[in-house]
Amino acid sequence: MRTYKLKQILELFGSTAERDGILRAEKDGSLPKASRQAGSIPTRVWDAEQLPQFGEKYGFLPKMHRPFVLTVFTSKGGVLKTTIALNIARMAALHNIRTLVIGLDLQCDITSALGFYRWDEVEDLQGVIKELERTRGLYSLIHDGVSASDLIQKTELPTLDLIPETAELATLDRWVSTQPKREYWLREKVIGSLRGRYDLIVLDCSPNWSQLISNAIVACDVLVSPIECHINQFRNLNVFRELAREFKQAMNLDYQHVFVPTRFISSRKLSGEIRSWYLANVEDVTFAVVRESVQGEEAMAMRLSIPEYAPTSPGAAEIRALVGEIWSRMGKSADLREQGRKDGP
Repeated sequence: MRTYKLKQILELFGSTAERDGILRAEKDGSLPKASRQAGSIPTRVWDAEQLPQFGEKYGFLPKMHRPFVLTVFTSKGGVLKTTIALNIARMAALHNIRTLVIGLDLQCDITSALGFYRWDEVEDLQGVIKELERTRGLYSLIHDGVSASDLIQKTELPTLDLIPETAELATLDRWVSTQPKREYWLREKVIGSLRGRYDLIVLDCSPNWSQLISNAIVACDVLVSPIECHINQFRNLNVFRELAREFKQAMNLDYQHVFVPTRFISSRKLSGEIRSWYLANVEDVTFAVVRESVQGEEAMAMRLSIPEYAPTSPGAAEIRALVGEIWSRMGKSADLREQGRKDGP
């Protein structure tokens, strides 16, 4: 079990809380009690599963007034999509926000990043086969007659759960395409039954616009699309934006579309110019960026968010800024919808 010293916890959340106040909160029971790590000088530490209580009290993400569904999708691969999904999900869960991740990519990146598939711990092919056979994904809803709740897997954080990706997603996609109201299957059969159980549901999508991806967009309150600060993404962005706009209009959807500049390299002039163009010309683009970084790759390999892995790094500061900005936009969107309902006929 990974443990954290008090200084590390405060750095993770970017908090400036005073030590004395935290010790008083621990004493009165509003924070969990530390344990002692053995050594020449015993050190006070907390387990990872205790961090959400710190996040709720000293973090930067407030709880929303209602559940949200957040879909991460763009039609280009390799743009740090899963990195963003993982960091949003883990940072929310670390703030004691009940979070569920649903993987919709055959590559299984988010499932592996959350520690469900641990192939390095499997000794032989027979072990791999057993691991795959025991795993239930969304296809089991129609094949095995189970409920969405039966598919949920726990992680080491008590506030973060997962519905893992399996190879049968391809079969499920074909099946869904034959159903009435096919774009609403995920919202009605999965999200609808789980929304009251979670504060946030994160859908991590493949870069291929399939039937399941259409379902993920229909189900969401916020669509987050990473856009690289590289020339290839710049050339293709308008096509994707138009496709997304047409789909939203045709389906009469009301989600907020947020674009996130990724793979930004401050030392490259072209990368900076593309980011500036995004800020000036793309509606709802975030000011926060996600850079290419060694810490980001290492954090993914360790199955952690960047603020957990390297809390004082520039990458961690950028992730905190990005998640905070997306969270703020979600809150404003919810307020506008509520005001619209009050002002409506």
